[in-house]
Amino acid sequence: MTFTMPKNQNGQAKTNSWLRLLYWGLVIAGIWFAYLNIQPYERAVSFLGGKATSSAFTSLVAAIPIINGIAAIFSKSLSWILGAILWGVIQIIEVLPLILYNNEKFIEKIVGEADGRSRYQEKETDDPTLKMLKRTYNHLPVSVVSNLEVLKIFTYTVDFLICLTVYSPVASGKISDLIFILATGQWGKLDYGNLALALVTLFAIEVIVALIIWVGKLSYAIKF
Repeated sequence: MTFTMPKNQNGQAKTNSWLRLLYWGLVIAGIWFAYLNIQPYERAVSFLGGKATSSAFTSLVAAIPIINGIAAIFSKSLSWILGAILWGVIQIIEVLPLILYNNEKFIEKIVGEADGRSRYQEKETDDPTLKMLKRTYNHLPVSVVSNLEVLKIFTYTVDFLICLTVYSPVASGKISDLIFILATGQWGKLDYGNLALALVTLFAIEVIVALIIWVGKLSYAIKF
C-alpha cells in the first residue's frame, strides 16, 4: 500500500523547501556582507588609532625585534575587533526599528499602553522640573520609539560618513571636495564604483534583514 500526498500538500511542501533554501541563503549572504562591511570600520579604527598613538612610541616599538611583529599582529587584531564592535552597534541601531515594527506583539503593547495610560495635566503653578517630568511621562511609551528613530537617523549619518571616508567617491577623499563636485554638477569626477560600495555597506544588512523577515512571514502564512 502506497501513500500519495495530496497535490496541495505536495505543493506546499515544495514551497516551504524553497522558502527554507531562500532563508538560509539570505542568512549566509548576511554573514558574508557582515564580514565585508566590517572592513571599513576596521580601517576607520586603525586610522583613529594611528592618529592617537604618538610617533615616538611607534618608532620605539618598531625598532625592537620580535616585539614589533607581535605589536603589529595585536594592533591589527585589536583594530578588527573594535571595528566589528563599532559596526555591530551601528547595525543594531539601524536594524532594530525594522525588527520592532514587524513584531505585532510589540506594536500592540506600545499602542495599548499609549491609549490606556493616564495623562498628567500641566499646571501654571507647577515647578519647571515637574512640568518636564509630566511632559516626559505623557509622551511615554511612544517617545521611546520616536527617540529610536532620531537615533537611527544620527547613526545612519555617522555610518554614511564612515563609508564615504573609506570608499571615497572623489580622488582627494575629502568630504568638502565631494560637496563641491555635487554642487557644481561635475558628475564625471565621481568614482561610481566606490559610491556603490559605500551604498552597499550602508544598506546591505538592512535589506537582507527585511527579506529574512518577509520570508519568515510568508512561510508562516503558508502553514495556515
